Amino acid sequence: MTISYARDTASKMADTEQKQEPQAEGCLVDPLLKFFAQEWMSHIVFTLARHGTLRFGALRRHLPAGVSARILSARLKALESAGYVERRDLSERVLHVEYSLTTEGRAIDAALSAGETLMSPDEVS
Repeated sequence: MTISYARDTASKMADTEQKQEPQAEGCLVDPLLKFFAQEWMSHIVFTLARHGTLRFGALRRHLPAGVSARILSARLKALESAGYVERRDLSERVLHVEYSLTTEGRAIDAALSAGETLMSPDEVS
């Protein structure tokens, strides 16, 4: 990940945070790490990267049983507003919405996957 990409991503994260915390000098990717540290975020990115475009119900079935519809919906909205997930409304019929990763979302998946390889097999959950 380049520094300019990290700065742009950090800027996006700062814009999407509801509570603005004072920024201390330091790590440029701290807002990004905090964003993806939210429960289920990395799971959603991983699932969309592995399974492609999915409807809400199918995405929920691919995730662990502990994720509620309310939390999944909130996380998808946050990922969409940050530019990592694209939501397509195909409501020619009854509600039909599909979710997929954007180019930035695929880049985040690659970064998260690279991070997994840095960990020992005992530490990967």
